[in-house]
Amino acid sequence: MKKAQTSLNFFSLLIALTWGLPSQLIAQDVQPAHFGLLYPLSTQGTFSPNNTNYFSLHALSGISGGERGLAVYGLAGIIKGDAEGLQVAGLVNLTEGNLSGLQVAGLLNRAGGSSEGIQIAGLTNLSRGNTPIQISGLYNNTDKSDAVQIAGLVNTTGESDGVQIAGLGNFTKRSSGVQVAGLVNTAEEVNGSQISGLINRAKVVRGVQIAGLINIADSSDYPIAIINLIKTGEKRIGLGTDENLSTMLSFRSGGSKLYGLIGLGTNLQYSELAYGFEAGLGLALHNSSSFRMDLEGFNLFMTDFHGSEYSKSGIRLLPALRLGAGLQLYGGPSLNFMHTDNSKRYPSGGLEIWGSNRWGDYRSLDLGYTVGIQLTL
Repeated sequence: MKKAQTSLNFFSLLIALTWGLPSQLIAQDVQPAHFGLLYPLSTQGTFSPNNTNYFSLHALSGISGGERGLAVYGLAGIIKGDAEGLQVAGLVNLTEGNLSGLQVAGLLNRAGGSSEGIQIAGLTNLSRGNTPIQISGLYNNTDKSDAVQIAGLVNTTGESDGVQIAGLGNFTKRSSGVQVAGLVNTAEEVNGSQISGLINRAKVVRGVQIAGLINIADSSDYPIAIINLIKTGEKRIGLGTDENLSTMLSFRSGGSKLYGLIGLGTNLQYSELAYGFEAGLGLALHNSSSFRMDLEGFNLFMTDFHGSEYSKSGIRLLPALRLGAGLQLYGGPSLNFMHTDNSKRYPSGGLEIWGSNRWGDYRSLDLGYTVGIQLTL
């Protein structure tokens, strides 16, 4: 363990000393090849920071003024100028100039800029310019991305005009492409799409937000999530019931076009169905000062957590009359697919179109209805 720590300290000191060498080179000599163990133990010695090479091979680490072809380093490669072609390092590639080729490192790639380059690292990619493609196991960071960032954990950029894909989160000021994250997307301005497993956050969205749970924005017409907290949108609390007396306290929230639905309740007809949960998405077909018309897709699940279960999925058309002071009275027809595991123990109160009873499960297609009252917050 002590030996490993000593080696790590030596390597860190080497990087710190060599990265601090002057980067403002007056002249660059082009050399066909450069071979070495570590700086300055190489065929070019202390003159290596002044040379640009077509081929470089170093057992541990190497330094050059630039690379135009293939460069391979056992541990680290340090390039004081521009890099073209392919650079491969066991741990780290550090380039002060522009990258217009491919960098592959086990740990870290860092470039001053990359207008035509690709960075692939096991841990982290850093670029001060625009980077077309960054792929890392943990973290990508660039001032401007014109293409793709793929990270196992986090992507950050000042401006993205392409695709950001991260296992955890994407964080950017302006996105003109697609953000895909397992957990969180954040941006000030989105001119494309945000897709996340949990939360999307933006100020202005000119596109679609899709989240597993929550979308948050100042302005977003097409948010798709269970909860959508849109500053310029609408939030409604309602109490409604259906043809089977499944009665739900619901919360509808979203933009001017799309909204999400979440609800909790119980069934007033069957005591076994004591706990009800509802979720869905809605589309505003018409919205005026006195009347609105919504189309909703929903899923309702009811249980007592002791074996009694009932589920219903479908679509419903909900006209609503505005009564004043934010109060709305709504009601309309629904087309439902019902499933219960108790052989029609909980029959639908609507009109059955089709039914099937197999293996103790009952399924049916029914026409039903929903009525209720809601308050706009």
